[in-house]
Amino acid sequence: MSEEESEFPVHWVSKEARYKIIDLMLSTRSIIELARVLGVSPTAVRKYVKRISHPSDVVLAKAINAAEVYERESIIKIVIDDLIEALSRLYKSIDDRQREVIKNKLSKTLGVRIC
Repeated sequence: MSEEESEFPVHWVSKEARYKIIDLMLSTRSIIELARVLGVSPTAVRKYVKRISHPSDVVLAKAINAAEVYERESIIKIVIDDLIEALSRLYKSIDDRQREVIKNKLSKTLGVRIC
């Protein structure tokens, strides 16, 4: 796996989740060290922290690949929460027929019955 690849797709991770991942990683590293790990400038990291810009898919993949085991658990939780929140918003915004499509696809994917 190259530096720019990740085990799970990052393109659907929201901006807010990307910020949380950067904040998490910054809690155990300096801005300069994190910038070096991500292959960006310290100014770019500062912009992420200030919510002026968000990490690209490539930068996010590098962050995930560079994460320590204990960070990875938190990152996975951030991504799961982000995905569930997005799915919940989608589910609430569509009609019953479309909700059934979601239920059926989730049921097949997860191998469980969804009421």
